[in-house]
Amino acid sequence: MVPFSLFEILIYIGILAIVIFMIYSIVYIIKNPKNAFSYMKSSILNIISVCGIIYFIFITLWGINYSRIDLKTSLIEDYNKTHNKSITEVEYNKEDLNNLYKFLIKKCNETRELVLEDEENIMKCKGDYKEVLSRAKDAYENVTILNLDKIGKYSTPKPILNSKLLCYTGITGIYSPFTGEANVNIAVPDIYLPFTILHEMAHQRGYASEDEANFLAYIACINNKEFDFRYSGYIMALKYTSSAMATIDYENYKKLNENLSLDVMNDLKDSNEFWKKYDGKISEASDKMNSTYLKSNGVKEGTESYGKVVDLLLTYYSLEIIE
Repeated sequence: MVPFSLFEILIYIGILAIVIFMIYSIVYIIKNPKNAFSYMKSSILNIISVCGIIYFIFITLWGINYSRIDLKTSLIEDYNKTHNKSITEVEYNKEDLNNLYKFLIKKCNETRELVLEDEENIMKCKGDYKEVLSRAKDAYENVTILNLDKIGKYSTPKPILNSKLLCYTGITGIYSPFTGEANVNIAVPDIYLPFTILHEMAHQRGYASEDEANFLAYIACINNKEFDFRYSGYIMALKYTSSAMATIDYENYKKLNENLSLDVMNDLKDSNEFWKKYDGKISEASDKMNSTYLKSNGVKEGTESYGKVVDLLLTYYSLEIIE
């Protein structure tokens, strides 16, 4: 209904309301010291009531999605229905992880040659952020798994006005369950932009877990007709898979990285240098808060769950091989 992020405006209004309330409370207590206890008591009860109402709305509109059937099970069930199979579990090993990493390296190298770049030879999306947001709005119409192409329309993703400030938290996007908006940090390097947009749009479709939103963003990216979207999907999947490779098979990880093209390496280096500028206590505190939020909603791994997308990628491509 509005072209800007209503959620972001509500955040500013909320912060302003808290500041005004605190100032008013201090002035009231100073002027009416005899009524201080009564005022504090009623204020605390009101705050608890408001928090309770907000929490109830949150659970009703969004929190319940953390209890849905996990996406891995849904992928297997969807595969069984479409292929008349009866698979109950998909197994994979270190060799499968190596093959996935090789595949992603190959795809990154291929699609990198088809995208635009700036004067410093860093990947650049086609058009400005407004055009990228506009091109993303129908991205899930090409995603046939789980019938995501048939579940209706959603609001267009929106830019966060204070995106540069948000970089200090390390956050690339925020989904607002209260307004149904996919809010995107537009100050990040272009390799992140399409993937982040589609990640937040996956949340719009009721997928709460971060690894599941990452996986669906990847599928939506690589099935997109636009090469900058495809490259964003492949390189972000590469980044997540590289962490798993470095942990499980470091020697082979180093060897396989020699196959990355110079252009892809430049994009990854630019990404690392970008985030180094924003490293600090704010980023650490934000990560802890986000991790606490996820754990409170039943995600035991906290922010580490973002990397669990590798399990879903291995499941998906194992099913493709079975086919």
